[in-house]
Amino acid sequence: MRRTAFSLAAIVVLFGGWFVATSLVRSHVDGLIQAAVGKPLPGFALRDTVGREWNADALRGKRVVLHFFRSRCHSCDREAPEIRALEKALAPDVELLHVMTDRVLDFPPDLTAETIAAKAFTRPILLADAAFVDAFHHVDWSNVTPITYVVDATGVVRFGLRGAQTAAAVEGALAAAK
Repeated sequence: MRRTAFSLAAIVVLFGGWFVATSLVRSHVDGLIQAAVGKPLPGFALRDTVGREWNADALRGKRVVLHFFRSRCHSCDREAPEIRALEKALAPDVELLHVMTDRVLDFPPDLTAETIAAKAFTRPILLADAAFVDAFHHVDWSNVTPITYVVDATGVVRFGLRGAQTAAAVEGALAAAK
């Protein structure tokens, strides 16, 4: 009986420690994401999957959605249908750019290609480098996806939305970013 009580107490302590650690990490990452809010869109130059170069200057005057995702991400898979619906519903003054972090995470190119095909996104997919990810939420947290940033037409990041989003949630952030 005593051994069972000790085992139960040990499990409670371990679970409690895990819960506290997880909460601290989540809070830290949320802080990193929110640190980009209210700041100008960082300068960047990235190529998309068809070779077109994108940069912050070319996006001025448009509202922008930067949708960070990666391979091997259950939440990214779960939100993909909503993001595809969003792609179709956006106003002409909104640019949606998917930002794939696979290169930063050293995922194999064939896995990246499979993920891109499976997502079936119609808007440009930028292949992020470490500097771009670092400018938003720190490169060490590239595996924390999905994250969606909403930038207003003046080039200021207005929202950092963590986790799987719905089309309605992103549209609401865009409406508030007018």
